[in-house]
Amino acid sequence: MRKTTTFVKALAFTLAIGVAPLSLVQAQNQKDRSEISVKDLPRISTSSLMGTFQANFSGQSVSSDFLINHLGEWLGTGSDHTFKFVNASTDELGIKHSIYQHYFQGIKVMDDIISIHEKNNLVTYVNGEVINNIAVTAGQQVSPQELKNIISSDTHTAADDLIFSDIENVIAKVYNGRGISLHSTSMVWASAMKPLFSKVYYIDNSSKEIVKSLSQIHTVDTPSVSATFYKGNQSITVDSYNGAYRLLDNARKIRTMDATSIDGQIGLDANGYIILNGATEYTNATANFTAAATKAPVEVHWAIKSSYDYYLNKFNRNSYDGQGAAISNYYNMDFSNLNPSLPAGYGFNATAVGLSNGMQFMAFGNGNIPAQPGVANTMASIDVGGHEYSHMIISRNGTGGLNYQAESGALNESFADIFGTAIEFYGAPSMANWTMGEGILNTSVNYIRNMSNPNAGLQSLGKQPDTYQGTFWVNTANTSADNDYGGVHANSGVGNYWFYLLSQGGSGTNDIGNAYNVTGITLAKAEKIAYKTLTTYLTPNSTFLDAYNATKQAVTDLYGAAGTEQLQNINAWYAVGIGNGVLATNEVSKLEGQFNVYPNPAKNGVFTIDNNKNNATFEIYDVSGKLVKQTEKLNKGANKINISGTQKGVYVLKINADGNTVSKKIVVE
Repeated sequence: MRKTTTFVKALAFTLAIGVAPLSLVQAQNQKDRSEISVKDLPRISTSSLMGTFQANFSGQSVSSDFLINHLGEWLGTGSDHTFKFVNASTDELGIKHSIYQHYFQGIKVMDDIISIHEKNNLVTYVNGEVINNIAVTAGQQVSPQELKNIISSDTHTAADDLIFSDIENVIAKVYNGRGISLHSTSMVWASAMKPLFSKVYYIDNSSKEIVKSLSQIHTVDTPSVSATFYKGNQSITVDSYNGAYRLLDNARKIRTMDATSIDGQIGLDANGYIILNGATEYTNATANFTAAATKAPVEVHWAIKSSYDYYLNKFNRNSYDGQGAAISNYYNMDFSNLNPSLPAGYGFNATAVGLSNGMQFMAFGNGNIPAQPGVANTMASIDVGGHEYSHMIISRNGTGGLNYQAESGALNESFADIFGTAIEFYGAPSMANWTMGEGILNTSVNYIRNMSNPNAGLQSLGKQPDTYQGTFWVNTANTSADNDYGGVHANSGVGNYWFYLLSQGGSGTNDIGNAYNVTGITLAKAEKIAYKTLTTYLTPNSTFLDAYNATKQAVTDLYGAAGTEQLQNINAWYAVGIGNGVLATNEVSKLEGQFNVYPNPAKNGVFTIDNNKNNATFEIYDVSGKLVKQTEKLNKGANKINISGTQKGVYVLKINADGNTVSKKIVVE
């Protein structure tokens, strides 16, 4: 039975001690409680309307027991709020990561999770999402039949063809482009095969309206040496079958089948593979598949084998779920069979599909665009395969995944591109590069996306920004499918370019006028940072600012707070318009204790800087790196700073003295 912990006053703990002698550990806990108060804890830095936040406890000597017993008070929630233990794990660095779920009046607040990170029983970092001002009345849950009718109408799918998860009563956070609203909702995951869709729905318990929906479809052992479509002969594993051989790797549990004749029905076989009714095996008389007709499915099989091996050997992750799940791939998918709005024979797509019953599979098209024959080749490339496989890992990252809309959706796509490219360098190092899907297009630009130059590419596919809110940035307020769920495939260019620069380096001037110079730290180090960030320090509604903070903590875990890796990480984010390009106060000690900033948050934009240095100056930036207050001199002693009229939010105060620079975050309320 899974242990559930609810944060209440520590009465039960006090009674349990009684008059028994205290152990050394208990004595230390008593000492902690007597010497530390909640007001001494680090201030929470909130980074989005969804309540994403982080707090750095480095050097604070706060025990995890103390924080857990005072979590609600620290987060500023009332007695109606509780936080229940979900799970905990300890990583290869000895850091323990514990996750808690937020409830209001006993109802789950969706996506509100708190991650407490500790080492040697001392908290190092806390991040998560929390909304502390909730005024929602729990309504009666929508009935199963009403849900079926509502979703059937929304999807134009017969109710009997829908697959539903269990219904859960939750409080949903809904972003409308200006702010968020909270709703008491019935949440259900619904999916179907024909037309293909898979969405999590949030239906208001009072109005019976769909207030939010999130797509769960993310688009783009006999030894054998077989021919692939793009990468020549490659080593794969096949299975002896009815006197021939098929694309089945029993050790890795990878199966690749022909989707040409599927009819929309779906099932699960005894070995855990997803079976699309009508699908057939790719077979060959010998173990080495060399025929032209099998080059594309062989490439799919090899791409997923490479993806599996990459995650296992780099991060000790066994299959996409970390538990050895069977992996089902389908090639030659006619996407019009799954989506009637597409023309017959449409094959210009690749997708990872998560269904409401927990099943996941990948589908790859042959590249056919009926209105433009010959424009594209098969979608079965190793980086596209790695991209789709990575989507399944992102959805099971251990912290709730990344919601497929707005900035969190762009991060979802970016991490899929990052690891798709890393998998190509792993599986085909002599042919690897920084473009996605090279060779797929038979046009002057033969790739889908370019991580080394996101602005490049075909206009028809949508050029990408290389700077946060810069050229080609897509408005995230409109999260409809028509706007690519808030530009998830376009805005991912920001994260892609950060990763490229962190790995390879580069210099230039970005779209907001910031000159940058990044020295690459190697792909091997950058991929470790990306994986640690994805699986430890992000939450479902993370923004690019959250990713910036998350990578800083990941670098601290892996390489330390003040080394070259951290400096180049910050430089790379500065290059894409996030941060101010300098190490923060807790990352450099030369100016430690020379300045004090108060009050923080600053009421009405007025605060004081106490300065102990001669010839010091300061300037203020917003979180995108844009200068909002020009350089001014600081007098020795107290300096009253007035930035009234500035919008509420998080800013970076940059102080320069004696050739050194220190940054402090300030919050304007």
